[in-house]
Amino acid sequence: MAKNSQVRLFWIVLNLAVGAMLAVGGIWALQGGGDFGCKAIKSVFNGDIARLLSIVFGVIELLSGIFIILQLFIGDRMGTFGSILKLIVVIVWAVAIVLADFLGNGGLLNGGMNHFLQWLYDFAMHMIVLCALLITRD
Repeated sequence: MAKNSQVRLFWIVLNLAVGAMLAVGGIWALQGGGDFGCKAIKSVFNGDIARLLSIVFGVIELLSGIFIILQLFIGDRMGTFGSILKLIVVIVWAVAIVLADFLGNGGLLNGGMNHFLQWLYDFAMHMIVLCALLITRD
């Protein structure tokens, strides 16, 4: 059984990793690229709406990542605002999993069975990130 200090260390590392991932994903989205969530947004919307939603999601993702990291040092001083941002990221990530891993091109229902191991690996990675986001949400 893990000692309490080991669990605390793993929780800190997980928060740092998720916070950094979100912050970098947000910066990347603001530069016109994007992570898994932005790619899902761009697969549903086109043109200016896709660009606007990607920028909005990038800002939310960047702020959420910063809040997760800051929470380690200053506690939960952001209150409800930080929780709302994290909840938005979790919802977008979950919707992105459904869109990309099941319905999208190469998704399980759209050609993913042809490369099942690749699909399963990508799906597992996306689920690990979703679980990490849920764990670090509070």
